[in-house]
Amino acid sequence: MTDLPPPFDAAYTNAPHVQEETEELLRLRRAGRISDRDWLLRHAALTDRQTRGADPADGKVQTALQRSVDKLLAFDAANGTTAGPLATDHPAWAADPRGYVRQEYALWATGNLRP
Repeated sequence: MTDLPPPFDAAYTNAPHVQEETEELLRLRRAGRISDRDWLLRHAALTDRQTRGADPADGKVQTALQRSVDKLLAFDAANGTTAGPLATDHPAWAADPRGYVRQEYALWATGNLRP
């Protein structure tokens, strides 16, 4: 694996349809059958997918995305649960916070998580 996060299409190649993922996440959350980390990761990835192509000037959209990314980054930093080669404090995430989500989701989706 390279040290760069995968682009959008590569990260979400096998991701379920947005509506299916939304329903599944809500179902798992209500049933208490999803870990905090999986919830944060999948929610951030879903938000990334939903906001792709959104107007960068739309503060509401950008705030929602940034909030979900920040929660995932904070959780991973506090718990040492980063799966990818670039840690939560890597400078790349300041310029491209979506990249962190894509890095982590791509590894999660393929089961290529570090121990």
